[in-house]
Amino acid sequence: MESTINFYKQCVKTILAQYESLRIEGTDIELLYDDERMRYMALRVGWMSHKRLYLCLLHIDIVDETIIIQCNNTEDMVASELVQMGIPKDHIGLGFIPPETRSDAEFKAAMKE
Repeated sequence: MESTINFYKQCVKTILAQYESLRIEGTDIELLYDDERMRYMALRVGWMSHKRLYLCLLHIDIVDETIIIQCNNTEDMVASELVQMGIPKDHIGLGFIPPETRSDAEFKAAMKE
């Protein structure tokens, strides 16, 4: 189980690291890795003219042996990327869909076909 969790952590960090290159003038991309609580985020933080920008691009938690995508404010199909990295579909959850309406159909909708 420990090697599975470590593999999942590495996959999540690899995906988040891709967002560092999305910096625009006046903003930074902050990557937050909490290995103890297994919470991971990519944030856009900064200023655009006189407007403060603070946006969660991606928030992923690992709970037991399941990767939960809590927030995805990107155009990327993160669930698909995780599957391509070798993580089984049944170990990926979509936390942004209400639990009572989650089904295999919603998961497939979030996947790149």
